[in-house]
Amino acid sequence: MLEKILVPLDGSALGELALAYMKELAPAFNSEVHLISVYERRDAEYRRMVQGYLEKVAEQTSSDFEKLNLSNTVKPVVLDGDPAAEIIGYAQQKKIDLIVIVSHGHSGIMPWTMGSTVNKVVHNTRTPVLLVRASMVNSMHESVKFFGKILLPLDGSKVGEAALSYVSEIAQKLKSEVTLISVIELGQRVHTIGGKDYISFTEQQVESMMAEATEYLAATSKKLSDKGINVRSVMKDGNAAGEIIDFAKESNLHLVVMSSHGRSGMRGWVFGSVSNKVLQSGKVSLLLINAPQ
Repeated sequence: MLEKILVPLDGSALGELALAYMKELAPAFNSEVHLISVYERRDAEYRRMVQGYLEKVAEQTSSDFEKLNLSNTVKPVVLDGDPAAEIIGYAQQKKIDLIVIVSHGHSGIMPWTMGSTVNKVVHNTRTPVLLVRASMVNSMHESVKFFGKILLPLDGSKVGEAALSYVSEIAQKLKSEVTLISVIELGQRVHTIGGKDYISFTEQQVESMMAEATEYLAATSKKLSDKGINVRSVMKDGNAAGEIIDFAKESNLHLVVMSSHGRSGMRGWVFGSVSNKVLQSGKVSLLLINAPQ
């Protein structure tokens, strides 16, 4: 599933935090690792500096794998052009299975801002993206596994389930604990002649949605537990994005995995809107999976 992992680096210590996540995933999936740096200056000496930096990181990464008796291939690649466009194009051309990138921060030796580049990559690539929250990595104890506790929001739709296979594979290989969460929204916004209005669901409607969600989570939990995965399920009500963000932070979870766009299922989410809010406001690292068109 994750045969090829791409890690874009800008020369900063912040950007290199993505390497820690990659080094947990790559051994488990025997992944080929692509380290990429993009420079915009047409300067031969500058290119040599970027090349030297990337080769040094690649050499250290290969050495780390060898110490663990691993044979993962590490490929350093230097490109010139617009960083976001080059990252997206390279991922598509090389059939990359996952991009791992730090979600914000200032750049290092390459004159591009990681935050702006990440935003463009996330919204324009079809490749799954793992956004590493720098503040979260810095606050985690060294002994904590980055994929130890995973949260998977589900709304009963095929869009939401696009992330399920990824969670299943990662959890089996890395022995992760998985929490499934479903949020029942108590109303919905509708378009009217005068604009948008909020209509509350009746108590009967909420109870019906709760029952349906409970049954769905139980069935999904069984599928995962039958594979030997330690799984539990949680029901919440309120604003979907807010409840997901708060629960992930309060429960000290390590990763949220979500589908990145599409229409929702039985509980009225618009998955694109919810995942975008979690992307913008969440504090926990986020794996975004593009649902099939």
